[in-house]
Amino acid sequence: MIKDSAYSVKSVSTDAVIACILAGISLCCMLGALLISYLYDGKGPAAVGLLGIGSLILAVLGIIFTVYAWKSEDGGLLMKRIAGVLNTIPLLVAVIFYIWGWM
Repeated sequence: MIKDSAYSVKSVSTDAVIACILAGISLCCMLGALLISYLYDGKGPAAVGLLGIGSLILAVLGIIFTVYAWKSEDGGLLMKRIAGVLNTIPLLVAVIFYIWGWM
């Protein structure tokens, strides 16, 4: 008999799905902000800053949903881990660029 692993999905937490969607949008906003900022040599319009701040806010909301997903009893351990990692990336990038600009 094959044992069920912790990664076998019987039901996926709704919070984890929402967190993954927020992570995807946040990553797209962050990449867009970085690309536009690079194209304008750091002197881009205010929309670039709004994209970066929007990405940061979406990442924080995604982390909140990830915490709620970990607290729920629904399955989908892999989806919870993916949501956690993908929401941490834009948050760390924003902190790194903030520190880099501060120096």
